[in-house]
Amino acid sequence: MAALWFVPAAMLLIALAPLPYGYYTLLRLVVCVSAGTVAYLSWPKHAAWSVGFIVVALLFNPLIIVALDRGTWAPIDVGVAILYAAHWWIAGRRLIQT
Repeated sequence: MAALWFVPAAMLLIALAPLPYGYYTLLRLVVCVSAGTVAYLSWPKHAAWSVGFIVVALLFNPLIIVALDRGTWAPIDVGVAILYAAHWWIAGRRLIQT
């Protein structure tokens, strides 16, 4: 179940490399679904985390695309990868155990 945090985080860091457009489409889908799932699992005990991951899900959703240039996406990708790792470290490990 830790893959729920680590797969999107790894994919976000890999996205810093120049890759085909299809990868970024897959990235949007994976991050959107995982962020929505993490938000759902965190609610209501960790409501602030839930709100943060809802924002991530909306930002990365594959249906209504937020079009930003590569230079803007790079720090967002790194920040969201850090968000996934921080959430897993602070709250996610407990969510897995319950």
